[in-house]
Amino acid sequence: MSLTLKISSLVIRTLSKPIANQIKAQARDHEGFRKVCVSMAQALHRFDMRLRLGNIRDTNASQRQAAAAAEAKKHIPTSPTVKTEADTKAEEQALAKAKAAAEEAAKPHKYRIRPLSESKAIESGANFLSETFLFLVAGGLIVFESMRSRRKESTRREGVEDRLIELEESERATREALVALEKELLALKSKHDEQAKPTLRILPRECGKHNQSRRQPWWNRAGGLQLHLISHLAKML
Repeated sequence: MSLTLKISSLVIRTLSKPIANQIKAQARDHEGFRKVCVSMAQALHRFDMRLRLGNIRDTNASQRQAAAAAEAKKHIPTSPTVKTEADTKAEEQALAKAKAAAEEAAKPHKYRIRPLSESKAIESGANFLSETFLFLVAGGLIVFESMRSRRKESTRREGVEDRLIELEESERATREALVALEKELLALKSKHDEQAKPTLRILPRECGKHNQSRRQPWWNRAGGLQLHLISHLAKML
């Protein structure tokens, strides 16, 4: 992150705190804003209490259901015994009561959620709005920095590609110049030494083949050609 962006981010975060405090003040003083804060705070309070009561209700229901199941097991005989008709009816009634208790324990209980007082609702709603504003500011800065970094990386890649294209063009021009220089050297050599065996090529055979030479990096090809040509000139001199 650049220094300018860091300073801008710090300034924005510093200015966002007084703005958040101003939102709180408007929530207390402005009538319409106060109603929005109260309704928002009451909705958040109901949602939070439902989550908490749901967790407590699940725990209590499982405990009551386990207790009812254990109570029902007590009325089930473990060994066959001779019972009278009255004992059988009493056992069936006890088992039915235990099953009814287990079903009742499994049913969810309805709780009445008491709303917040107006002062607490205004305070809670104002805090929620101010914290939401600060969160949006921080999130916006993070998103902006991410987009900026991505754009910078894309620009850098485009610059590298353009540079590679320029290097390829420069390497091709260097190859053509070396081939032309080779032809001139061969012509001069044939003039000065007519009886000597003619030399067909000075540079490697791959010098004139662009398709085959592209298999190697441009710096290896250009450097090798120049060294080969310099060594040949040294032998001639």
